[in-house]
Amino acid sequence: MNASKLSLIITALLLIVACTSETYTPGEGKYSMMRADFVETRTDASGKLYCAVTDSGDSLVLSPKRTAEWAKTPDSLYRALLYHNVTTPGTETEALSLINVPTPTVKNKSVVKAPKTDPVIFRSAWMSRRGRYINLGLAVKTGHKDNADNRQTIGMMCDEVKTYDDGHKHYILTLLHNQNGVPEYYSANFFMSIASYRLPILPKAGDEITININTYNGKIEKTFRY
Repeated sequence: MNASKLSLIITALLLIVACTSETYTPGEGKYSMMRADFVETRTDASGKLYCAVTDSGDSLVLSPKRTAEWAKTPDSLYRALLYHNVTTPGTETEALSLINVPTPTVKNKSVVKAPKTDPVIFRSAWMSRRGRYINLGLAVKTGHKDNADNRQTIGMMCDEVKTYDDGHKHYILTLLHNQNGVPEYYSANFFMSIASYRLPILPKAGDEITININTYNGKIEKTFRY
């Protein structure tokens, strides 16, 4: 996914943050059995999202099928945060909301010109149960400036891949962020995922990955083992 697409996603996420959700009342209402899952979702030949597989490995059928501005390519795989009514795995589920989760292409440092690592706010980081994704909960500071249409961009860069004597590899990544002159009035949360299949070499059991993140409180490292 290129930087321009990621900037559009961040813009959309900021709009979502600004929206007011319906009031939730405990009981048997529309949202009483709702849960949220990070999923892989697919479009069919007509470009409609019809199924999802959660990070826990549960297979779901979306009923009815859904459409989304960020998922218009037929027969394609997308990463999303799915809000849905709880069902038995393998059965139909009602998708109440599908929010795109960026999965940027991990670019080699040699092809990234003047990498920007403007600070972000770090919220959380965890590896999915099957190790297919590393999920990051982040926030950017944003705001509006008259007569300006600047957009922030987010990406991921691979600094190096170390290979140890036992054959295991250690991937060193850096989160890229270009504030691009956007005012820093308030913070807006979003999620992004690092897909193992988008690393320079597909990780194997025992491999490690370290992500360097520049935050407003200083630089941090998050390391995970496959």
